[in-house]
Amino acid sequence: MESGIRARECRLSAILSPGTALRMPPYQRSYAWQADEVLELLDDLWRSTKRGKYHFIGAIVLVEMDDGGFLVVDGQQRLTTFSMILAMLRDLETDPHYKALAHAMIGDPDRANRGDAAAWRLTLNHIDNPYFREAVQTEGATLERDGETGQGSNHGRMSQNLEIIETYLGKLTAPERRELFETIRDRIMVVRVVVPDWDGGYDVFRVLNTRGKAPNTHDIIKTEILQRGDFSVDEAGAYARQWLDHESVLGANGLDDLLNYIRQLHSRSSKGKVAAEFPKAVLSKMDARTFLDTHLPDYVRAYSMILRGEPDYGDHSDAVRAPLNHLRLLDHHLWRVPALAYLYQNRDDGEAAAAFFRLLERFGYAMMLYVTNSDARRKQYARLTRAILDNKPIFHRNGPLNFSRDDKRRIRERLTGRFVNFMQRRAVALRLNAALENGEQITSDQDASVEHVLPRTVPNESHWNKIWPSAAVQRELAETAGNFAIVPRHVNRVADRLEFREKKKLYFAEGVRVFALTEDLRDRETWTPDDVRARTEQLVDILMAVWFPEAPD
Repeated sequence: MESGIRARECRLSAILSPGTALRMPPYQRSYAWQADEVLELLDDLWRSTKRGKYHFIGAIVLVEMDDGGFLVVDGQQRLTTFSMILAMLRDLETDPHYKALAHAMIGDPDRANRGDAAAWRLTLNHIDNPYFREAVQTEGATLERDGETGQGSNHGRMSQNLEIIETYLGKLTAPERRELFETIRDRIMVVRVVVPDWDGGYDVFRVLNTRGKAPNTHDIIKTEILQRGDFSVDEAGAYARQWLDHESVLGANGLDDLLNYIRQLHSRSSKGKVAAEFPKAVLSKMDARTFLDTHLPDYVRAYSMILRGEPDYGDHSDAVRAPLNHLRLLDHHLWRVPALAYLYQNRDDGEAAAAFFRLLERFGYAMMLYVTNSDARRKQYARLTRAILDNKPIFHRNGPLNFSRDDKRRIRERLTGRFVNFMQRRAVALRLNAALENGEQITSDQDASVEHVLPRTVPNESHWNKIWPSAAVQRELAETAGNFAIVPRHVNRVADRLEFREKKKLYFAEGVRVFALTEDLRDRETWTPDDVRARTEQLVDILMAVWFPEAPD
């Protein structure tokens, strides 16, 4: 019987080639390479370039899908980093021929301009992909990326690594950069492993990545649980298989995160290493068999809803889904702990779950908007989580999900301010879109990007400077909600620095999807500072009315 596994040596360019669509499984971890790993790769590439040698970067493990695309089981970090290097080489290049060659390993320009998602060689998970599209893959994007993306986030890591790559490549001459590109295209070798299904891909991944390496947090905890359980050999084997099933649902990092959150729910603390603290926090309160049989499956079910954004509450599922998916846009994950606690403890009451997640969404956005101190934010979430675990009245007027008059004032003030952070800007713009008349929730896999009507950077010769003569006013208002539209990515790329009337032609061209946040621009003839200020106030009023529909204090 054949395994169905196919392995062959090939060039990296054969994997990043026209017609190949690579995407990450839904629960694949986010981009995680550190600066030293990027620098090591760049040094290896430059060394191979100067010596004219081939360079082997290991195996890329792919699962072939029915639609002809591939899921990347192993190789995300390398493929993402190579895409970033190629994008920077493309954007630094002045020769149209080499620029086109570099972009050909990233995407198909014609298909991208038509908004075809399959135009791109690589699609990351729903958290990373919007930033990856806008700041890396889009032509010219690497040199115009945001200066602030959120410290410690995977987007921040991408941005920092792009800076490292730009600095490294900027020290090379144009001919040297072309030599480096030719090395990447012609002399980077991989072993391309294609397996027929996810289980086979995971087996190959495990063989390639676990020998001689430290185990994951969940592996350590699993070993501890099985040792404490005093199970028979058959029982231990059955529980180990169930554990793998949980990992296949959540992913390795997802299971690590879940165990950390369970530890926090039982110890009410996030301090200390998870593997060391989990036995004291959880296994001291229940035996291993009870945890594995009774508790863990329900936690996995609940956390899967959080990761997928797909709740299971029957007729109330849609009412829970919308706020849950708005939460998934936030620039932090602290909301997941109280969400997990609530989903675990309230599995059947869909009406109450819908009410809870509406308030949790408001709470999460408030934390993002004005509780900027990380310790203060953690304390607020901890207070909410304690109230859920202690079955306190969380919907009460004085409960942890409600806000004072001063809180509301601060939330409103922040909404009228600037959003220079990519994640915050996207979260607010997409939430505004859903709040408008005929608005809708935009899911993570949809082709939607935040467009600045007044460009963030206005060229000296631009017509915009006649209407907006003050650079200070441009900076003040360009990143405010009133200046945002939502458009397909290919429209965003083309619109960029065009004047207002030319932008509108693109926004409302035949065949272009028009989002609610963009629709109100249709009948506008001007785009002045007063227009932006007034629109900001109008949009903020609408969102505040959604979040705080009760009568004013």
